[in-house]
Amino acid sequence: MTAQPDCTAETSGPGLPAPKSSRKLHLFFAYAKQCFRMDALLDGIRDSRHNPLIPTSWLTRVLFLVGLLRIRSFNALDPKLGEATLQHALGILLRGNVSRVCSVDTLAYSLKRMLPETARTALVNAVKKAERNKVFREGWHGALRFVAIDGWEPICSRSRHCEACLTREVSTGKNREKKVTEYYHRFVVALLLDEKLEVVLDFEPIRSMDVRIEEGDTNVTGHEGELTAAKRLVTRLRSTYGRWLDVLVLDALYSNGPFLTLAKELKFGVISVLKNKSHEPLKEAMSLWAGKLPEQTLTDTNKAERVRLWSCSGLQTLMTYDGPIRVVRAEVDKQKTGTPHTWCFAVTGAATRLSSEKVLAVGRARWHIENTGFYQWTRYWHFAHVFTHSPNALYSLFWIFFLAFNLLQLFLYRHLGGYARDQGKDVTQTILRLIDEMIDDLARFLTPLHANTS
Repeated sequence: MTAQPDCTAETSGPGLPAPKSSRKLHLFFAYAKQCFRMDALLDGIRDSRHNPLIPTSWLTRVLFLVGLLRIRSFNALDPKLGEATLQHALGILLRGNVSRVCSVDTLAYSLKRMLPETARTALVNAVKKAERNKVFREGWHGALRFVAIDGWEPICSRSRHCEACLTREVSTGKNREKKVTEYYHRFVVALLLDEKLEVVLDFEPIRSMDVRIEEGDTNVTGHEGELTAAKRLVTRLRSTYGRWLDVLVLDALYSNGPFLTLAKELKFGVISVLKNKSHEPLKEAMSLWAGKLPEQTLTDTNKAERVRLWSCSGLQTLMTYDGPIRVVRAEVDKQKTGTPHTWCFAVTGAATRLSSEKVLAVGRARWHIENTGFYQWTRYWHFAHVFTHSPNALYSLFWIFFLAFNLLQLFLYRHLGGYARDQGKDVTQTILRLIDEMIDDLARFLTPLHANTS
């Protein structure tokens, strides 16, 4: 018979003192517990196991630490589960003949039965707490809050799959003569944009044909598209977070009347890329600018580039959108390469009050979701690794990892502002340096942090 672990995970609140240490992992835990009630957030995540021997709260703490410290797999985690330093970092005391927090099989079993909505609630509550703490109140350009929306494909396999996988046929072989099926998951992600402090607000899976049929969709002929999932996402953003989000920043896929109409109904402004010069309203704007000098010419010595700007307001030539659209065009000459690049944007709602220079800055910042977000999550946070494959497991794990990412961002740029400046301008490298220090600090947990042994 397996012995029942005789302890509970730690609890904390604003009244608990911070550990007297300059070590980064200690300080992170103190900050996350006192400012965001991290323990309460993790305790709220549930699974459907009945009378489990290992509490779900323990497992969520382990998964949170896996994400925070970028542990690459359950195989890499397995030997650490018996180490006292990791148990102390989790605030867990084991007694009797129990020497491990849990097994990786228990983690996988719980993940497959985890309730993703409870994990999402933990992330949403953390973001709302940050907003109440006035972290985002100043906004960014024009005192507005900007949200980048984009599609992301973290997982692709030709063997492992689950009932929610999307599928596609790809050609392989020396002469591309062989067809094989690829299984993949794709999501639409919402990232709050800022100069450095950027947090995940929400994500929405793109549903497979089987899932759509199971959920009651009619006339289903295939997997749904990114735009369909994005419409669900932006609608939920407004209902979840209220009116403090102002402007959606989008790529060219979203520059169409139906999506702009939905954004208008939800009171979102829009800055979206325009590419096809034969489509309205860019076609109309280009005809109006023909032969005209730029309205503004700027030189940015820091970026070593010269920018020429045109703007055209009040265009109403897009038949599927009932409202004025402003179009901004920017020609950017990089002095190092001498290669010009042209950006064009459709601007609606609150974003129309921004100067052309600010529209360009925000539009270009959409790449943060690719660099700070997708690239970093797949290369360093191991989102592309399938820890265990089922819809519940994937979605729940992503929510927990995003929670760890958000709290780390808040800790870095709100609590360790001087540290962030000292580490230079590369956001990704700054975060990696901080995590390396946290991993070093893990070995120094000689006693449990705020453990509760009652």
